Amino acid sequence: MRVADRHVGALLGLMLLAAPLHAAVPQWSVEPGASAIAFTATWLGKPVRGVFKRWTADIAFDPAALAASKVSVSIDLASAVSGDSTVDGALPESDWFAVKSSPTARFASTSIAKTATGYVARGTLTMRGRAVPVDLPFTLAITGDRAVMQGSAKLDRRSWKIGLESDATAEYVAFAVPVAIKVSAKRKP
Repeated sequence: MRVADRHVGALLGLMLLAAPLHAAVPQWSVEPGASAIAFTATWLGKPVRGVFKRWTADIAFDPAALAASKVSVSIDLASAVSGDSTVDGALPESDWFAVKSSPTARFASTSIAKTATGYVARGTLTMRGRAVPVDLPFTLAITGDRAVMQGSAKLDRRSWKIGLESDATAEYVAFAVPVAIKVSAKRKP
C-alpha cells in the first residue's frame, strides 16, 4: 500500500466517524393549526393585536446538538391581519410592510444557545431590504416526537424603517412592537 493510499483511507475513515455527528439533528414539521406568529402594535395608545396567517419554517433542532441546530422562517407580510380595517389597509402600503416591493420577511438563525430559562435563537430578520440582528428567547417542551416552542421579542419598527414617512415620531404608532411566537411541531421520520 502506498503512502498516499493510506492517507486517503485515513481521511475517509475520519469522515465516516464524523458524519453521524452532523446527521443526528432531527428535522421538525410545523403544525399550522396549533402555531402562530402574532404582533401587538400600540396605535393611539391602545394595543392592536395581529397575526400572520401564512408562514413556513425549516427547523433542525436537538437540545444535545445546539451547534448544529438551526431555524429559518419565511413570513408572507401580506397575510398580516388585525381585525381593524384601518390598520389592515395600511400595513401592506409602501411606508409600512411594503408588500409589493418586499413581500416576505425572513428570519435565519446564526446560533441557538441554552440560557437559564430556556434557549435563545440569535439570527437576522430581513424585511423591506434591511437585515437586522434579532435575539429570540424561547422555551421548549419536547415529548416524544412532538415539540412546543414559545418565544417573544420586542422589535423596533425603526430598524426596518417601517412607518417613518407617516409617523416618524411615534405620535400614532409606538416604535416598539412585541412579537409572540408559538410553534407546535412534529419530528420528521
